[in-house]
Amino acid sequence: MSRMCDSTRSSWPMQSSRRFVVSGLIALVALVPRLVIAEVSDGRDLLARMSIAMRSLDYQGSFTYQHAGRVDTLRVFHAGGVRERERLVSLNGPRSELIRDGLNVTCIQADGSAIVYTSHSGRGLLPLVPNTGSSTLGEHYDVTVIGSDRVAGYAADMIDIIPRDRYRYGYRLWIDQGTRLLLRSIVTDSERRPLEQFMFVSLEIGAAPNEIDLLPQQHEMLTTTAAPATELAVRGPPIWRTDKAPPGFSLVSARRPLRAPAGSEHLVYSDGLASVSIYVEPRGDGATGIDTMSGRGTLNVYTHIEGDWRITVLGDVPSATVGAIAQSVTRRVAAAVD
Repeated sequence: MSRMCDSTRSSWPMQSSRRFVVSGLIALVALVPRLVIAEVSDGRDLLARMSIAMRSLDYQGSFTYQHAGRVDTLRVFHAGGVRERERLVSLNGPRSELIRDGLNVTCIQADGSAIVYTSHSGRGLLPLVPNTGSSTLGEHYDVTVIGSDRVAGYAADMIDIIPRDRYRYGYRLWIDQGTRLLLRSIVTDSERRPLEQFMFVSLEIGAAPNEIDLLPQQHEMLTTTAAPATELAVRGPPIWRTDKAPPGFSLVSARRPLRAPAGSEHLVYSDGLASVSIYVEPRGDGATGIDTMSGRGTLNVYTHIEGDWRITVLGDVPSATVGAIAQSVTRRVAAAVD
């Protein structure tokens, strides 16, 4: 559950590549298209309502998450509202907890050690919940309501989010017909093959957690380390840019790491649903000039050497995306180095 601690924070440079990695017990079902029962515009409306429901509703339940052959089951307690509070507890394997109170996140490991940090991502603790609030979603994805099903005892509308090119992953979502809470999510590749799955197996929607359910239950914490800010927002144009990002991906954030060599930078590009981080840092002595690609599940990482610089691109996107972006990162002409 250690990668859960890295799912909502950004660190320099490669700790961001660790994601919330737990796995589910349920076998992935074949993604067989069903009869279309609604127009695309209806699907987008459901996604917008889902985004609101995930933040505002009270709920508690147990879910599974399947990733790269691993299996884990967790319990979640969520109190919605302006200041969201939630807690995840592992139900199998070493006991671990993840607690969020507004922007503050506490990760408690099996040995009782704890890390406290601040997250500005706006994302909750549940995995595979896509950011569907963007108004540009329809430019690069087809969104269609494809049928109905039942998940954890709730009637659900099924929605397909299908990318229009090979540079993005797709989703199949099960959304509660009453509250519009997300009940199940599958991430798919360009061939509609499932890569990861999250699904509630028991759920109480509208059941507000008790105060004790939102607090850590590890009574003997060995250490608590407050992670300080590691980056500062860039003032003015960033030093680096990508000239040939896949269609729809544009710069949404530029930051520079503290206490790092001049010229280092962290850029984030997004198409409104998928996001990609670009880390630029000095190449360093002994580094080879060979590009490398690695990945696990939906996460892909590409490292490219450009002169004296190492460019690392990572994100929950296909390998073609991180590769194309990494090889097109260039320094702006006459860019100042702060």
